[in-house]
Amino acid sequence: MRKAAIGLSVSAVLIAMSACSVAPPDASETKTGSEQKLTTGDTSQLKEITDFCGDKPMKVALADGQGGNAWRKVTRAEFEDEASRCDNIEVLPYADGQNNPQKAISDVNALVAQGVNGLVVFPDSGPAMLPTFRTAFKAGVSVVPYTSNPGGTPGVDYTTFVSNNTAAEGGIWAAWMCQTLQPEGGNIVFLGGTPGNTQSLTELEAVEEEMASNSDCSNVKLLNKSGQPYDTNWEPTQGQKVVAGLLTQYQQIDGIISDSSQVVVAGLRAVKAAKRSTPAIATVDLNELSCLWETYDKAGDAFPMMSIDGRPWLVRIALRKAVADFQGIDNDEPNIVTVPIFEDTTDDSKPVRCEPSLPPEASVSSTLKPEQLQKVFN
Repeated sequence: MRKAAIGLSVSAVLIAMSACSVAPPDASETKTGSEQKLTTGDTSQLKEITDFCGDKPMKVALADGQGGNAWRKVTRAEFEDEASRCDNIEVLPYADGQNNPQKAISDVNALVAQGVNGLVVFPDSGPAMLPTFRTAFKAGVSVVPYTSNPGGTPGVDYTTFVSNNTAAEGGIWAAWMCQTLQPEGGNIVFLGGTPGNTQSLTELEAVEEEMASNSDCSNVKLLNKSGQPYDTNWEPTQGQKVVAGLLTQYQQIDGIISDSSQVVVAGLRAVKAAKRSTPAIATVDLNELSCLWETYDKAGDAFPMMSIDGRPWLVRIALRKAVADFQGIDNDEPNIVTVPIFEDTTDDSKPVRCEPSLPPEASVSSTLKPEQLQKVFN
């Protein structure tokens, strides 16, 4: 049976590790790799973890650079649910870097010292994590960063990389926003997450590229400086402050694009407090936002909104890649997954999906069962 050691603090287990590099536990396990080509595909190509469990006992862990928001809570539950399907897997304590790069590095080193075999990481600190990943990988650990690209070379610095197609998503958001704001056009902003995270940077780059090439965007102005998201740390309180500041700075904001619906909901509070018109919204799905939209709609104040699948299940693919690598089983699932539009108020085939029985923080697109989502937030 699977051994559970979930919910403890990794830094508490090995706080004395600090950020020191960890030597390979056994020189015979030291890896050398070759560059791996990342593949792109869609959700129809995904598989079950039971195809990759193998029979070797292994320890796995999830390390977040910043684990304080609702999406990270859901992804953690997705990770643990996926791991539970292999009887030979033990889950080590979850690690939350608390938006501190030095702590995130220490967390990874601590997990390596505990004998982790498969390590899935959301590297909020980006390239700052790369030397630590490289050391763990060469020590024999199957290291799979996901969503936020740490740089480096898959197969050489870490096992592989898994992500949603952030470039495609940025383009989808921008195209929808520009079309929705026609014929008047208007001003829009892009809200990102932690400073320097590659997910938000890649999305913004795609937004800028789409706006430069799409004629629908000719009368739409992006208020961000080139290549610079408005950073919110993916935290609602900070998001509300950022939007409040933007509303003070600009007399007109007609659209908000963000890779965090929690930030969007908080931003809409700032909009309401400032007694400004509700902007069009392009983001990822979140139950709270969907139910808020229904409240606005019933009051006759519905605003244009589009959300893509919130893809908290991406962590499952990353885990499957790590497990397959350690078990010596080929995994041909796509590394970069194009996710579908989930809700679109301009398309009757994609209605807004408010689920009153689920917590506000739930991502309705999660693959967890409703009772599992309830447990995450209770």
